[in-house]
Amino acid sequence: MRRIRWAGEAAFGGLAWFMSRKSRCRPFPLKLDPPCPIAGGYSSSLNRRDPMRVVILGGAGKIGRLIARDLIEGPDPAEEVVIADLDEAAAIQVARGLGAGAGAAFCDLLDVDQTARLLYGADICINAAQYDFNLQAMQACLEAGVPYLDLGGLFHMTRRQLALDEEFRSRGLLAILGMGSCPGLSNVQAAYLASQLDRVERLRIYNGSLPPGGGEFAWGYSIRTILDEITMRPVVFEEGSFVEKDPLSGEEFYLFREPVGWQKVHLSLHSEVATLPLVYAEKGLRECFFKITFFGLGEEAVRRLKFLADLGLADREPVEVPAVVEGGAPRVRVRPRDVLVEILRRRPAGQAASLSGFKDVATEAWGWRDGKPLRLRVDTVAGPHPRFEGSGGAMLVAVPAAEVARWIARGEIPQRGVLPPEQIVEPLRLFQALARRGARTERTIVEPIEGIEMIG
Repeated sequence: MRRIRWAGEAAFGGLAWFMSRKSRCRPFPLKLDPPCPIAGGYSSSLNRRDPMRVVILGGAGKIGRLIARDLIEGPDPAEEVVIADLDEAAAIQVARGLGAGAGAAFCDLLDVDQTARLLYGADICINAAQYDFNLQAMQACLEAGVPYLDLGGLFHMTRRQLALDEEFRSRGLLAILGMGSCPGLSNVQAAYLASQLDRVERLRIYNGSLPPGGGEFAWGYSIRTILDEITMRPVVFEEGSFVEKDPLSGEEFYLFREPVGWQKVHLSLHSEVATLPLVYAEKGLRECFFKITFFGLGEEAVRRLKFLADLGLADREPVEVPAVVEGGAPRVRVRPRDVLVEILRRRPAGQAASLSGFKDVATEAWGWRDGKPLRLRVDTVAGPHPRFEGSGGAMLVAVPAAEVARWIARGEIPQRGVLPPEQIVEPLRLFQALARRGARTERTIVEPIEGIEMIG
């Protein structure tokens, strides 16, 4: 029997959890036609209102803890949420801050069997850990028989995860890949726009935020992922083919919704480009890319990190260095990236969320409808919110993950297999969930110009 440390118990005493559950039907509040054929089609009768039990892997991290907060404090709250993390002390601290219903557990994703034992009986596993461990987390879900949701795989990992589709389908399980802001919300925006066009030629995704000043190294999500985005070659879909570009290339100024306004953006390796060209191939998609405003850090900070990376300080391969010990100086092997990350974490600014203030996720679709060219755009804008540590950007990551996890846990999504968000998530329902937290979603007909329409 597993032992979970619960915030609602004295001294975090252990408590067995996951009781048997009954099923009960509950219809969708909205029924929308899917924007494209959905793989799977397995019909589920698991719609229920029994206690919702959620395990968040990496739950003590910057985003994981905010997903947990929305699950507990947001609409349709989960009754039991386990903060599972390699840093058990941090997990306990997060659970204490969430109060009754939140528990903490140690979890090493390299130990798939241990992770599976932790997951057994949960209604949903949300993987908010470093994306390098996505495959291990999915294998644990297969062993435990638990649905899966993560925040993205930075293109290449996402492609590897899609190969598990048949295994999840054969187990009657659903896995949704990349259900945060970008990827996630951006994929759903693309699906919404594509559903309104007979033919889609271009999908362009822009992630904009107000950057902090002074070049501070203050990040709002995994600094390891940011280092990968700075150093790995972005992939774009160009003239019907996948093409690699240079890191931080493709700069342009883009006009986001106020108060973000005009911001410089650049290409970045991202998961949207791994799936959208495949999903919309039959609609004629020829171009797809993702651009961002320097990962929410600001240009000066990113240029500094790029300089350090060019020197080799972001390398993953170990190097030998003298050890600091008394009575001698034996050599030890360390990874430069581990040293750099540890130094950055010690900086006071490194403890602050950089995705502060306002965020705008904008997706544009260029195509044809009724034989006429049409250019559509959807923006979702979020501002400071106390539940998300004053960060609109963090809200747009945490809420989509928490909300779609609720739908899965309640048995409201019948499909099975490994799917990207654009194939399964109901756009208007997600936009409305974000609106309940204060975000706004607008559709614009850019060409021919017809104005702005609120849709969430």
